[in-house]
Amino acid sequence: MNLPSLLTGLLCLTLPLWLLAGLGDWLCHRRSQIQHTTGSRESALHLLLYLLIALPIVLALFLAIDATLLVFMAACVLAHMAVSLWDTSVAQPRRYISPLEQQIHSYLEMLPLFALALTVVLHWDTLLHPEWHWSFRLQPLPKAWTLGVLLGLLAGLLMIVEELVRCLRAARGPTSDGFKR
Repeated sequence: MNLPSLLTGLLCLTLPLWLLAGLGDWLCHRRSQIQHTTGSRESALHLLLYLLIALPIVLALFLAIDATLLVFMAACVLAHMAVSLWDTSVAQPRRYISPLEQQIHSYLEMLPLFALALTVVLHWDTLLHPEWHWSFRLQPLPKAWTLGVLLGLLAGLLMIVEELVRCLRAARGPTSDGFKR
């Protein structure tokens, strides 16, 4: 497999699958009414999980992939795995996690690791001859790809923010007239 097809697979396969898994997880949370069980505590962890993956993706859109960025990406993926375990330990005793949601979590956890592995393969030479600095890409990615990735990430962020707002509203409880805010 040549490098352009690996890059295409990374941008056009793993990221959309991760975002679709995020959509599925968001739908599972709506169905299980997360706002009435684990609420904003779990939802805040979802935001952290999202940011741990979205930040390295955004940086990779604009920065050269060098040893510094690869180490940062690896640290974010490892942190994502640790926070994912924390998230499940918060949720499991407080709400029902369906088999479908458990399967979706598998994708949410493994796709970032797979994307990191592909990125390392694409940029193996940067690990053999490491340069430890941040720099912009010499050849920017196509604008359509960059825009598509940013719009996909924005859609994912909006779902998580909607969930967090829903949880925060539920935590405030009913108003003085007995109606929910």
